[in-house]
Amino acid sequence: MEAAAVPLRSSRRARELLAFAALAGLIATSVLIVAGSEGGLNVLVPAAKLRFPGWLRGPLSGIHSDLNAHGLGWLVAGMGGCYLVALACVDGISARVGIATVVALHVLFLLAPPLISSDVFGYIDIARLGTLHGIDPYSAVTTHLPPDAVHLYRRWGTDIPSPYGPLFTIASYAVVPLGIAGAMWALKVLTAAGSLATIWLVWRCAEKLGRDPLKAALFVGLNPIVLLFAVGGAHNDFFAITLVMAGVYLTIAGRERLSGAALTAAAAFKLPTGLPFAFAFVSARGRRRDLVIGAVLTLVAVAVLSIVTFGSHAGGFLKELREQQNQVAIYSVPNQVGKALGFGGITQGIRIVADVGLAAVVLLALRAAWRGADWIAMAGWATLALLVSTAWLLPWYVTWLLPLAAVSGNRRLKLGALAFATYVVITRVSLWTSLPV
Repeated sequence: MEAAAVPLRSSRRARELLAFAALAGLIATSVLIVAGSEGGLNVLVPAAKLRFPGWLRGPLSGIHSDLNAHGLGWLVAGMGGCYLVALACVDGISARVGIATVVALHVLFLLAPPLISSDVFGYIDIARLGTLHGIDPYSAVTTHLPPDAVHLYRRWGTDIPSPYGPLFTIASYAVVPLGIAGAMWALKVLTAAGSLATIWLVWRCAEKLGRDPLKAALFVGLNPIVLLFAVGGAHNDFFAITLVMAGVYLTIAGRERLSGAALTAAAAFKLPTGLPFAFAFVSARGRRRDLVIGAVLTLVAVAVLSIVTFGSHAGGFLKELREQQNQVAIYSVPNQVGKALGFGGITQGIRIVADVGLAAVVLLALRAAWRGADWIAMAGWATLALLVSTAWLLPWYVTWLLPLAAVSGNRRLKLGALAFATYVVITRVSLWTSLPV
C-alpha cells in the first residue's frame, strides 16, 4: 500500500509542476506579446499604422520590445501549447492559482493597446456618427460621411448600416463624451469585465450542474483566442456572450422568464448569439410559457427602444448582416474547402452545401434536445456548425462556442471546440508568417 502511494504522490507532484510551468509559460508569452505591441507592429496593433500616440500605447509602454510577425506567430503558438498543457494537467492547478492567473492575464491584455484588430474604433466611429454627426448608423447612407479623427485609427471604411444589434449601438453612445481615447479604454475595460463575468457564469453553471467549475472556467479563461483576440482587441462579443451564459445559468436555476429575457437580449447585441434560445426552448417542456413571456417582453422593449432611437431604419443591421455573408474571410472553412478542391476559393455551390449542412446540424441538434439530450451541448454543436459553415469567420467568433462547450458534459464537443480554436490560431499565424519579414 505504501509503495503504491509513493508513485501516486510522485505522479501528482509531476503534474503540478507541469501545470505550473504551463501557467508560467502562458504569462511569459503574453508579456512578450504585449511588450512587442508597444513597437507598433502593424499586424499586432493595426490601429497604430498611421499614428501611435501615447494614449493608444497605454500604461505598459515602458516594457517596449521589438517583435516581427514571425516572432508573434511563434509566441501565439507558444500560448496555445501552454494552454493545452494546462488543460491536460488541470487537476494539478488549485482554484486560487487558476483564478489568479486568469485575472492577471485579463489585466495584462486589458492594459495593452487594441491588439490584432481595430474594430474597437469602428464601434466608436458608429457611435460618433449617431451622436456627434447626427447620422443614423442603420441608414442606407454610404457616401459623403463627415470626417472624424477616429478614422486615423480604423483600417476600413465606415460600416453603414451597422452590423451590430440595436442594444449595443445604443449602449455605445454612452462612451462618446469620453472622447476617442476615453471611449477606447472604456470599451477595453468593459470587454475585460464582460469576459471575466462570462467566466464567472461558466463557473456557476458548471457548479450547478455538478461538474468541475475550475476546469470549465480555465477552459475559457486561459484560451489564447479569448485573451489575445477578444480581450486584447476589445471586441463586443462578450457583451452578448455574458447574456447568453446568464441565460444558461437562469435556465438551469429554473428562472425561465429571466432566462428568456437574457437570451433574447444577447441577440439584440449580436444576432448569431441568439441561437441557444431555440435549444433552451425545446428543452424547457412545461416551462416554455415562461421562457416565451420573458423573450417576448424583451423583444417588445428592444423594438420600441430601437424605433424611438432609429425610426424606420431600426432593422438596418439585418440587411448588413445578410450583406456580410456575401463577403469572404480568407481562412473561413468554406473558402479553404474551395481552394482544396481547386476552385480557388468559395463558390456558390459550396455556399449552398455549407448552408444546407448548417441547417441539418441545427435541426438534428434541436431534435436531440427535444428528446432529452443535454441542450447546452446541442446548442454548442449548432454554434460550432455555424462557425464552420460561415464564409465570414473572424478569430474572436470562437468565443461564442467556448463557454457552451466548457459547461456541457460532452467531451467530444470540448475536443471539437479545441480543434476549431486550434485551426483558427494556426491559420491566423500562417497569415502573419506569410508576410515579408
